[in-house]
Amino acid sequence: MSFKNYKLQLLLRILLLAVSIYAFSRVGFNPDYRSTLIGLAVFILLQIGLLIRLYDRTNKFFLRFLNSIKYDDFTEQFYISGEGKTLRELSLRLNEVMDKFREVRAEKEAHMQYFEVIVQHIGIGIITLKPDGSILLLNNAAKKLLKVGQLRHVQELKAVSPELALGLQQLENGEKVLVPVRQEAEQANLSVHVIELSVLGERIRLASLQNIQSELEEKEMEAWHNLIKVLTHEIMNSVTPIASLSASAYEEVNSYTDTAAEEVTLLREELADIGQCLQTINRRSDGLIYFVNDFRNLTTISVPQLTHFNVTELLQEIKMLLRGQFTAKHVALQLEVPPEGLILSADRAMIEQVLINLVKNAMEAVQDQPEGKVLVRAYHDERSRISIEVIDNGHGMTSEAMAKIFIPFFTTKKSGSGIGLSLSRQIMRLHKGTISVQSELEKGTTFILRF
Repeated sequence: MSFKNYKLQLLLRILLLAVSIYAFSRVGFNPDYRSTLIGLAVFILLQIGLLIRLYDRTNKFFLRFLNSIKYDDFTEQFYISGEGKTLRELSLRLNEVMDKFREVRAEKEAHMQYFEVIVQHIGIGIITLKPDGSILLLNNAAKKLLKVGQLRHVQELKAVSPELALGLQQLENGEKVLVPVRQEAEQANLSVHVIELSVLGERIRLASLQNIQSELEEKEMEAWHNLIKVLTHEIMNSVTPIASLSASAYEEVNSYTDTAAEEVTLLREELADIGQCLQTINRRSDGLIYFVNDFRNLTTISVPQLTHFNVTELLQEIKMLLRGQFTAKHVALQLEVPPEGLILSADRAMIEQVLINLVKNAMEAVQDQPEGKVLVRAYHDERSRISIEVIDNGHGMTSEAMAKIFIPFFTTKKSGSGIGLSLSRQIMRLHKGTISVQSELEKGTTFILRF
């Protein structure tokens, strides 16, 4: 007969053990009952073993539960049936604890996944690293911003920017710094903000990266606009009366030089000299007014009127328009466009103005070359953006010139106002696009428009 009730088993085993010990003591060590003594001793040992086994079974039950918690294995289930109400209640409560652990872990994993999706989705680059430089997290925005894949150590960023790699490890808690980064033809200024956290007693550095190049350019253009408005206003207020008065004075003096009246006290030759001086003042004043009006174009660009047009057709029209000038300067103009064409949504007139300016600049850069050549390419870049490149094989530019090329009034040409490229950058900004330059001395220059 087998008993499954735990209490009943325990009670019976204790009773049997007690009876066996009592019988063993009653028989004593009489040699006539040696076999009986041996049998009783074996029976007592067997009862002790079974009692220990019963006790160990309960301990193993709890050991399974503790090991499940230790190794985060919450799939374990505990079933005890037919061994009494107490053990059945115990197994039920243990299973409830395991269920609660599963719920907590599932909730924790859900929250972890939720926050990970948020971190990967936000547009600000996030990097977390240990004090030794080991990278724990590099979100998608940071990878896209730095144009890198998965990194393990911050020193791998030296290939992108040594200043950035150094700053991520040496910046103080809460400190911000502006780090310039140049990747291919694009210039970026990254705002780097580092804070320190303590996670389970371990110090973690969290750095946020944000490209503020467009904001800097916008503030720069805004400052130039304000300066130009003030300068042109003050210059026009001063020059316009001078031009008007010099014109009137010239006419007045000229009227005296045409008469033979004796009351004219000055010699006609002196009046003629004064008239020429006034005419020169008038002519230079008109030139200055024209010059100022030219700079006013930087602050009076209208809002783009977006239409859809074929980029290939636009480039072919520009080539036809400038064919005579290229032929006269013995410069070759080539187009490289996809056969299926590219459809761009932009203000056609504005983009045509930008391209004509870039192509003419390239022509002037190679006109003294023995085999001057200008290549215009249109294509989809790696991010499926329409891009147009204007490439020349001229003398190229220094890094200092590239840094200033889009600043108003700056020019590398012997003659020029220095507003063409500034105007082009402003037009591209109005189209939510970019214009960048890539150049190397004695190897040529490439201007890239990205929409």
